[in-house]
Amino acid sequence: MPETTARPSTERLPVNADAVEAAAAALAAHLPPTPLPYSRAFTAKSGCHVYVKIEGVQPTRSFKVRGALHKLIRMPAEQRAAGVITASAGNHGQGVAYAAQTFGVPATVYVPDNANDLKVQAIRRLGSRVVHFGRSYNEAYLEALRAQEAGGATFVHAFDDPDVVAGQGTVAAELVRQLDEQAAGADTVLVPVGGGGLVSGISLYLKERRPGIQVIGVEPGGADALTRSLEAGQVVTLDRVTTMADGLAASAPGQLTLRIAQEHVDGMIRVAESEMLRAIRLFFEWEHLLAEPAGAAALAALLYHYTPRASERVVVILSGANVTDEVMVRALRAR
Repeated sequence: MPETTARPSTERLPVNADAVEAAAAALAAHLPPTPLPYSRAFTAKSGCHVYVKIEGVQPTRSFKVRGALHKLIRMPAEQRAAGVITASAGNHGQGVAYAAQTFGVPATVYVPDNANDLKVQAIRRLGSRVVHFGRSYNEAYLEALRAQEAGGATFVHAFDDPDVVAGQGTVAAELVRQLDEQAAGADTVLVPVGGGGLVSGISLYLKERRPGIQVIGVEPGGADALTRSLEAGQVVTLDRVTTMADGLAASAPGQLTLRIAQEHVDGMIRVAESEMLRAIRLFFEWEHLLAEPAGAAALAALLYHYTPRASERVVVILSGANVTDEVMVRALRAR
């Protein structure tokens, strides 16, 4: 079962459900809703009713395009024209590159030296400049900040930004509408966690609009910075991040995302690398769809850690599908 989180009183947050709904309206002109199918296979496997929110069909194959595009939409035109800069393990970089291409502005993406080459090539195809720096996301991030200070571009943070959080929260606004249309409902939403932008956006929206829904974050055991930060009551920076899920490989949550998680996230689950691989395989075999390790983390939590009630309705966020050949081969062999 998930570890529960504390609920300290906090000052007013700079993002709320109204901001998420405004973001959803702004993004509607650029991104169609992603599917929320009922999975008979995973329902039978888990013993509860399972819906899967499939973000792997986004134009960049990840939910990250939501926050990046919303950030650029909110920028004044003259600020956008000066260009944007960011740091990313890959998916956020693709989102920024897509948003920059949409508005015809220059973008530079700093990535660690070991970044997923599939994602790096996709960033370049979208027309952005890629700079390799450092051995981790954090090192690339610090170098990108130095470059931003020396130039005139706007830094687009991967998660610790109200506009980015509101953009990621549109996943929740969509799924609520889709569940209403299906005359269904949800009891629990399982959300993968890296820096916390997605889980904070989803949780703040649901707790304002559907407070009875439980929101559980899911992290790899080797990249559990939000879990540790919630336990400590402050941002904890990991000395080392060890996970193949590069989309979840943040060494620390943001100040904003931690504040939101403290107030709105109901619990956290850690998953193992082998569990993510098996979840990728089952998702491919049963639904004939791809998931990268970060995308499959919430599904792994449902399969191997979360204990639902028999009648419970669980939404699993499949956050991305940018899986490499190497990881896919490993997943297909996982048992």
